[in-house]
Amino acid sequence: MRRIRNYSISKESTEEMSRAKRFNPCLKITFRDHSGQHSHKLMAGYDDDLDVYREGPETLVLAINARLGYIGLEVFEGANKTGEIFVEEYQVIETLGRDDLTPFNAIKRLREHIL
Repeated sequence: MRRIRNYSISKESTEEMSRAKRFNPCLKITFRDHSGQHSHKLMAGYDDDLDVYREGPETLVLAINARLGYIGLEVFEGANKTGEIFVEEYQVIETLGRDDLTPFNAIKRLREHIL
């Protein structure tokens, strides 16, 4: 897995939000790597810390909110979301084994529950 450090985060437009019938705009991540430009709509919250990785054709976005205690992973291939997992504070140790993993290791363990 390669870490993506150079990305931008924006909110989706009002038109996109209306078409998707959402009451709040979702976050949109955009970055470029050797395979081209990538853009994905995320379920992550505005206060989440994001870590982004690429492995082959997949983009993996880890969202952690330490204040609320949750962690989530979204996996994309091309424009499509191929998997996701959301773990509440009380489930983190049960799911990950511990609550102080590095983002890389948290992604590896969360992927086991998706694939």
